[in-house]
Amino acid sequence: MRLIDLKEKEEAVVKNLTDKSNTFLKRVEAMGLKKGERLKVEKILGRNIVVSLEGRKIALDKSLAEKIEVEK
Repeated sequence: MRLIDLKEKEEAVVKNLTDKSNTFLKRVEAMGLKKGERLKVEKILGRNIVVSLEGRKIALDKSLAEKIEVEK
């Protein structure tokens, strides 16, 4: 399942990053997203998904969320 498939208030653990490009990996790493991280979808706003991660909230574009595999 991909992060984009989650609904508001659902929680999941990051299992895989499907895009292995340097640009993508650096971008998600800067946000704190990595394998094993638990996150919660707070809001879905148009083309953005707001997730809480380690006590902070970050907004991801849906194109990024499509490349992040999660498990509930």
